[in-house]
Amino acid sequence: MNTIRKAVGFLRWRLVGIRHLSMLANIQGQSFSKAAPSLLPSSKEVNEIGYTSGPSLDKDVLKEIQSLYEPRIAGVVPKPTGHPFKNLMLDEDITIENPVIRLAFSKDILDPAMDYFGNKVQFESLQVLYSYPTDGKLRESQMWHKDFGDNKSFHAIVYLNDVIDKSHGPFVFVSKSDSRKITPSILIRRIDDQRFLKELGDGEVKYFYGKSGESVFVDPAKCYHYGSRCKEGRLALFFTFNTSTPFMIMPSLIKKNKVKLFEIGKTLRPDLDPDKLKNLLRL
Repeated sequence: MNTIRKAVGFLRWRLVGIRHLSMLANIQGQSFSKAAPSLLPSSKEVNEIGYTSGPSLDKDVLKEIQSLYEPRIAGVVPKPTGHPFKNLMLDEDITIENPVIRLAFSKDILDPAMDYFGNKVQFESLQVLYSYPTDGKLRESQMWHKDFGDNKSFHAIVYLNDVIDKSHGPFVFVSKSDSRKITPSILIRRIDDQRFLKELGDGEVKYFYGKSGESVFVDPAKCYHYGSRCKEGRLALFFTFNTSTPFMIMPSLIKKNKVKLFEIGKTLRPDLDPDKLKNLLRL
């Protein structure tokens, strides 16, 4: 029985086709409505090329977020295998006073994400990721890959410390069109640099460097990417949104706290239709 479970698990996490079939279990009411076209310049650009520059945080907001999460870095115990990062956000952080929560519902972050999906969208995850230094063989997210939780996705990535050279572990990606140069596969791929660059040919590798508070919007389901190749620690916010019918709905703080987040969202964004907030949080 254990062998069967392992085989099923492998198929679920490695075969692209299985991911597509699993979306049937995630259909909800809004899935049958027609998505509106993207209207905002930022979401239009992500739709066209896969990425665009995001907003910069207000300095006071940045300092408030840093003061909350930088002290938690001391409690991170690096692991020798697996993803080389830790989410520092906790259930008790889901309050209307938390600047990260306020940012998640802001016009700067939420509106481009909702527009990108034509309002047929769900809030997938909210993370304050500390990526710790590693050496040796590349791990999981440090290799080239696309996110296969959905066929369309939206990352808003905000640096909380300066990431100005490769030692800081910048987010590295290629455009939507260049990603199509990579050999298709029925298996979900994790690709080393040598193989990836060979398949990429004359495509361009892009590095998101930035000062603390600067951000980028990118579709990680359309654009091959990697990150967290750190020789010095990196702290960053990751706001992730998916379609209303994702391949997978992963456990997350959003899923666990969706009722609380709905009440917070109603207060922070009285301009939004409550039904849209419910759909966003899968209520």
